[in-house]
Amino acid sequence: MGQNKRMLSDKQLSKRKAIIEAAINVFSHKGFHKAKISNISKLANVADGTIYLYFNNKENLLVSAFDELIESILVEMKDKISNEKSALDRLTKFFDLHVDVFTEQPAVVRFLAIELRQSPDFYELYPSYNPLKEYISFIEKLIIDSIKEKSIRAVDSRALTLIIFGTMDFLLTEWSTKNQPFSLVEMKEKIVDIIRWGIRIK
Repeated sequence: MGQNKRMLSDKQLSKRKAIIEAAINVFSHKGFHKAKISNISKLANVADGTIYLYFNNKENLLVSAFDELIESILVEMKDKISNEKSALDRLTKFFDLHVDVFTEQPAVVRFLAIELRQSPDFYELYPSYNPLKEYISFIEKLIIDSIKEKSIRAVDSRALTLIIFGTMDFLLTEWSTKNQPFSLVEMKEKIVDIIRWGIRIK
């Protein structure tokens, strides 16, 4: 049985974190199905049995890795955009942070972009599981706030959220998995410009 995270000591939390980080690395390179607990334990420098003290099984480890990764990224982003003066500035800053966070950690990009799509039988077992729900809701809130302050016109917030997330997700996936010959920063700035000003002639 996995242990409750809130009941762990600092030493146990450190070991648990090492297992999570190793799992993300192994899952991103081998894929969920080919990854073995032994691969993860070796990278985390723990015994195979130690992993089962913290996680019930490989599926539980995958879910925990997804959830905690998204949570940590959101906490970081919310903190870094909190000082921006307007909702539109916070939305624009989000683009920069989204690219920065993921490009600094290519394994994280592969983990989120590929494993979220290539484990269909996992989602058959957990049909209601949606690790990106909170992340996408955060983007939509930034858009709604921008509409309320009249920084952008009253578009459908959900549609714009999907456009933004889908575009950035595709861009980062192409960059991280196919070694595309383009400047990620330059492409990001072009996308922000199009979203901010639309496709009308200025």
